[in-house]
Amino acid sequence: MTLDRTLHWLEKLVAFDTRNGIGDERPCAQFLKTALAAHAPDSLIFETVLRSRGRSDGAYVLASWGKPQVLLNVHLDTVPSGEGWTSDPHTLADTGDRVVGLGTSDIKGAMACILAAMEQGKPDNVAVLFSGDEEAGSEVMEAIVARGHMSAAPRAIICEPTGCEVGQRHRGFMAYMARYTGPGGHSSLSDTVAAPVLSAARLALALGDYGKANLDAGNGSYIGLCVNVGMIDSDGAHNVIPTRAELRVSLRPPPGDDIAARETDLARIFKNHAPDELSCMAVHPPLQTRDLSGFAPYFSGQETRPIDLPYWTEAAMLSAAGVDCVVYGPGDVEQAHRPNEFVTKAQLETASKVYAKALFNNG
Repeated sequence: MTLDRTLHWLEKLVAFDTRNGIGDERPCAQFLKTALAAHAPDSLIFETVLRSRGRSDGAYVLASWGKPQVLLNVHLDTVPSGEGWTSDPHTLADTGDRVVGLGTSDIKGAMACILAAMEQGKPDNVAVLFSGDEEAGSEVMEAIVARGHMSAAPRAIICEPTGCEVGQRHRGFMAYMARYTGPGGHSSLSDTVAAPVLSAARLALALGDYGKANLDAGNGSYIGLCVNVGMIDSDGAHNVIPTRAELRVSLRPPPGDDIAARETDLARIFKNHAPDELSCMAVHPPLQTRDLSGFAPYFSGQETRPIDLPYWTEAAMLSAAGVDCVVYGPGDVEQAHRPNEFVTKAQLETASKVYAKALFNNG
């Protein structure tokens, strides 16, 4: 296995426009299906997922060999490229000790490592899942879990940019939208006309108080709920009573937190402040690896250390479905989601060795 082969695959993967909400995951998933089929898997599943909000269909491909002991999962979508790139985001650029391109760090670099490692021979007792829509909703992973297409592996390595360290914990994520409405009108009528913004503000204050009351929730690196009232938007002005006000709030429960209890608490707050419309945009559990020692064979010989991650990953969804997970991959979260995204060649080489152990040392 050589770095050249990893870069060969990464160049092909970066060329696919899988920007969530802009590009199309399906051609890349079809390409990956062909690449996996070349290694004669015992099972190969390719499916699409109809996503909401008018976006193109998501897709995933799952290959299994033997009786899988570990699942390798990489998401194939990226964020939009945005402004500030000094080169074509979809053309891999070699700058010496690093390569630049959209998704190199988050997380097509890991995908390329896996494809290059597979060239050593036929994988043994392992499953590989390439899945879409991680960057904007996780509807594909939700469908994978619902359809029972996770493979039967008892553990999984979820590939995200951890700098080749082993991520063992992260917060959950919950988000809601509440809307208040009224007839609107001239501000001289504000003593008698419904005030959507005031109602939204009262709800915001109650949510903020809930966050303050739980500042001691959690432990270690994760204290508090990170309650964030991100916006209150309306169609009003200083002299116009709005006809609507929309509030959006999120919170990030720490590892080990009781998500069901949080949902109950929030339901009570929402009921007390009675929005005209309420929608739950996301409820994702936190991650806590259950048995880190079970992953030791894949990281033997590597200078890795367990770390707490500052961001949410789909590992939490698989963990909630019964699969013990760690998060591991080349790249740096500081490089993800920004212009001239890059991954170092040294990290690609390190990650390739870990993935090779997962692919071939599961007899």
